[in-house]
Amino acid sequence: MLKVDARDRLILALDMPSADEAAQLMERVSGSVRFVKIGLELYTAAGPPIVRRALALGKRVFLDLKFLDIEETVRHHTEFHAASLDVSFAVT
Repeated sequence: MLKVDARDRLILALDMPSADEAAQLMERVSGSVRFVKIGLELYTAAGPPIVRRALALGKRVFLDLKFLDIEETVRHHTEFHAASLDVSFAVT
């Protein structure tokens, strides 16, 4: 029977709004988790550097940037950024 290390099967979702929070979590679980998911919210807040940071920490990366698949994610993302920019109107 093929033995699979659980650290290769677990994907940690970095569903947080800042690169610092994501980096702290990756470092905290560094010995237990080898694979991370970077979603739209974190990627929009932190950009390509967060992907590079994860890779530099030795993580495998699942980059999940879909817009049309999850309505609530798109709504939250739009509202979050609209509020941070102090715009008068935003369409979700």
